[in-house]
Amino acid sequence: MIRTKHKIEYDPEKCVGCQLCYKACFVDVIRWDAVNKRPVFKYVSDCEHCFYCEAVCAKGAIRVVPDYASEHMGQHFEQYA
Repeated sequence: MIRTKHKIEYDPEKCVGCQLCYKACFVDVIRWDAVNKRPVFKYVSDCEHCFYCEAVCAKGAIRVVPDYASEHMGQHFEQYA
């Protein structure tokens, strides 16, 4: 299992419930809570860091913060040394 400290910061005060972030997430990290009319971030470690959710949010309610130090994000070139 790959361990990461990826984060998706969400400001519920700015969210207007448009669902664009939910619809933009092609890897199903963002789910939609129909009762509370807000996004739910279920599988943040699966985030591909495409930043689509952040880009489509006109209100700036979402900020993607990748963990660049994680083994998932790092590229290893030891085999070429």
